[in-house]
Amino acid sequence: MIIAVVFSMFFAVILVSLYMLQIVDAETNIRLSNENSMRESIVLPPRGRIFDRNGVELARNRPSYSICVLPYKLRQRNEVIQSLCKIRDTDGTVVFDSVSLAQQFRRANSRRFDLHRIKEDVSIDLVSIIEEHYLELPGIVVETESRREYPFGAATFHAIGYMGEIPEKEFDTLRNQDYYWGDLMGRSGLERYYESEMRGKCGREYQEVNAFGKSMGAVSRIQRIEPVYGNDLYLSLDINLQRAVEKAFPDSLKGAVVALDPRNGDVLVMYSNPSVDPNIFSAATSVKGRTWTAVAADRNLPLNNRAIAGVYPPGSTFKPLTGIAGLSTGKITRDTRMSASCGGSYRFGNRIAKCHKPPPGHGTTNYIAANQWSCNVYFYQLGLMLDDDNINKYARMFGLGSLTGIDLPGERMGYLSGEAAYNERFANRGWRWTRGLVMDLAIGQQQVLTPLQLALMVGGMGNAKAIHKPHLVKEKRNKDGILVSQFKDSIISRLDLNQYTIDVTHEALSAVVKPGGTGTRAAVPGITVGGKTGSAQNPHGDKTHAVFISCAPVDNPVISVAVVVENAGGGGAMAAPVAGVLLKQFFAENTEGKAVYAKLNPDLPPLAARLAQESRQAAAWAARQRVERAVDEEAAGADQLYQHNRETGGSR
Repeated sequence: MIIAVVFSMFFAVILVSLYMLQIVDAETNIRLSNENSMRESIVLPPRGRIFDRNGVELARNRPSYSICVLPYKLRQRNEVIQSLCKIRDTDGTVVFDSVSLAQQFRRANSRRFDLHRIKEDVSIDLVSIIEEHYLELPGIVVETESRREYPFGAATFHAIGYMGEIPEKEFDTLRNQDYYWGDLMGRSGLERYYESEMRGKCGREYQEVNAFGKSMGAVSRIQRIEPVYGNDLYLSLDINLQRAVEKAFPDSLKGAVVALDPRNGDVLVMYSNPSVDPNIFSAATSVKGRTWTAVAADRNLPLNNRAIAGVYPPGSTFKPLTGIAGLSTGKITRDTRMSASCGGSYRFGNRIAKCHKPPPGHGTTNYIAANQWSCNVYFYQLGLMLDDDNINKYARMFGLGSLTGIDLPGERMGYLSGEAAYNERFANRGWRWTRGLVMDLAIGQQQVLTPLQLALMVGGMGNAKAIHKPHLVKEKRNKDGILVSQFKDSIISRLDLNQYTIDVTHEALSAVVKPGGTGTRAAVPGITVGGKTGSAQNPHGDKTHAVFISCAPVDNPVISVAVVVENAGGGGAMAAPVAGVLLKQFFAENTEGKAVYAKLNPDLPPLAARLAQESRQAAAWAARQRVERAVDEEAAGADQLYQHNRETGGSR
C-alpha cells in the first residue's frame, strides 16, 4: 500500500507536469522550442523621404547599429553584465555601466520575446567587438536599423517634425497596426501627419540562430515577406526662403513667419522661433535624455509651432478688413473723412480711446491715409458705423474664426469676437458686450488669429477671388519616383467683393509700403508690395507684439506673408524688415518670383543684380562715413592738442 501510494503520487506529479508543459504553457514552450533554432525577424521598410519644392532633401534615413538584449536567451544575467562591462571603445572608455544594465534587463523581462535596445547608434568598432565575444554574451544581439536625419536642423523643425519611440502606454493599441516594441514613429509635424504614408509596411523573415541567439542567416525553407517601402513627400516649402527667414528673424525673440502662394495655398515658408534641432530625437537615448530635459523645461516652449498654434490679436493688420466691410456696405469711399478728426484720441461716452500718435494726432484723413498712417481714430468711428455683425461677416468670408485644414497636427482656430461670442466667453465673469467694444474689434484688439490665418487673409485681399486651403505636401511618390497622388486645390471660401472695394483695398495696402507709410522696410525695388503693420496688445509683457502682413504684387499676388514677433514693439520696425528680406529673396532667387519680376521689369536687370549693386553702394557709403568720422576725430584731436599746448606754453 505504501509503495502504491508513493508511486501514485510520483505519477500524479508527472501527469500534472505534463499537463502544465503541454496544455497550460504549450504556446510559450512551442515558441521557445522554435526559437532555439530560428527567430522571426521583422524587416522594417525604409521610411519615405521628404523633399522641398526644388527636390532638396529635408528628411532622410541613415544606417545605424543598436546593441539589444533578447531576455528569454539571457541565462546567466550577472555573467553577461560582467562581460559587457569589460568592453571598452577605441579610446579605452568603458562602454556599459553595470547598474544601468541591471535596470534595463529587469525592465526587459516584462516582454521576454521582444528585443530591447541597451545601447543605440553605436559605432561599427563596437559592433565588431560584440560580435567577437558573442560566446560570452548569450542573449545579446546586434540589430541594424535606420535613423532619421534632418540636414537643415532647427530651420525646418516645426514643419517637418521629428521621430520618437512609441510610449509604452500607446504600444498595446499600436501593436495591432504593424508596430513593434521599440519602434519609432512620427511625433509631430509632417512626420506625424503622414505617418502611415511614409512608414510603409513591415516584412518578415526567419533567421537560423545558434544557442547564443546569434543569427546564422535566413532559413531558406520559409519564404521571406518583403517590406513595402514608404512613400516620399514632395513639399511646397522652399528651403532657401526658409533659411533666409531663419537668418533674418531676431534670434532672441519669439514668433513666427508664414509665406504662401495665395493662388493655390502652397506654403512656401513656415518658421517658428525658438526652434529645436530635430536630430537630437534621433540620437542615442543617453544623449536625447539630457537634451530633452532642457527642451521640456524651456519656458519659451520651443516645441510649439507658433505659425499654426500661436494665437495673437492681429492689431492694426485687421484694419484693411474693417475697411473692406465699410467699402462693401457703402459706409465709406476712399475719400471719406470722419466727422471727428484725429487729435491723438477719440471720446466715446465716458471712454477716451487713444491713437498711437499722440496729440496733435493725424488730423483729418481720408481712408487711404488712415491706412497708410494706421490711424486708430479713423477706424474707431468706422467700427461704430458698421457694428460687430458686419465686421465679422467679412472676417468669416476671409476664412477667419475657423480651422484652415492645413496638413499639420495641432492647428488652432483662433477666435472672432462680437456680442454673442463675447457674452458667451465671459459669462462666468459677468461681463457683457457694450457698443464701445466694437471700436477695439475694428482695430484688431478683440479677436485672436494665427500667423497662418493672417497670411491667408492678406493673400485674399490681394487676389480678391478666393481663400485657398493651405498645404505643405504637393505630391507623394513611391521609391521609384512614380507619382502616387497629388494635392488637389481646395477653396475654403469665395470672396464676394465689388471691383471698387478691390481697387481701393489694393491702393490702401500699397500706400503702407510706399514712402511715408509705416511698412516701408518691406519694399522691394520694381515690385508693388501691399502691406499693413500692427502692434498687438500683449497681456504678458510690457511691449506689444509686432505684426506685419504683406502680399506682392499687390493687385495679383504670387506670395503673401505674415510675420509676428512677440514682445518686440512696432510692426514697422521689427516685423516688416523680416518680410522685406523674405520678399527680396523670393523675387531675386525663387523661380516663380524671378519670372514675375522679369515680366514687370523687362528693361531692368534682374533683382539679384540690383540688390547686389545696392549692397555695394551701401558698403561704399558706410566706408566713406567711417573715413570721414576718422578724419573728423583726428582733426578734433589735433585741435584739442593745439589748444592744450597753447594753454601750457608748448608748440603745435
